[in-house]
Amino acid sequence: MSYFLEHANLSVDDAQATVDFLLAAIPTWRVRGGGDWDSPTGQTVDWYHVGDDNQYITVQSGGNGPAQDWTLKWTGVKHLGIAVPNLEDVIERLRQHGYELDHLGGEHPHRKSVYYLDGNNLQFEFVEYLSEHADERNDYTL
Repeated sequence: MSYFLEHANLSVDDAQATVDFLLAAIPTWRVRGGGDWDSPTGQTVDWYHVGDDNQYITVQSGGNGPAQDWTLKWTGVKHLGIAVPNLEDVIERLRQHGYELDHLGGEHPHRKSVYYLDGNNLQFEFVEYLSEHADERNDYTL
């Protein structure tokens, strides 16, 4: 087995808004688990594991306001990037669910990407790779 990112944990004000966004974008993902727990702050936190059998994003309530604007200087995760097989399908699904494109990724011959904000101001990048060759997908000199 090789190393891979198994999950990330996001704390938000409205967990259901982020869950709904992820499920709208990625039809092969599901809520694979969830529940609630009493956090160290004494707050009951709802949590959801959204993903597939191999990887997921934990989305939990208990946040304190929306995520900061990605264009500002601050410490934290600016966005999560998710590779997709067909970017146009993702764009259309999100449009049908009422999500507006935040901005396009840079032009590159071997990948294309878009950025969206969910209902908690979290930014997600969706990227479609147009090459099977890692050296082309990962070329940052263009």
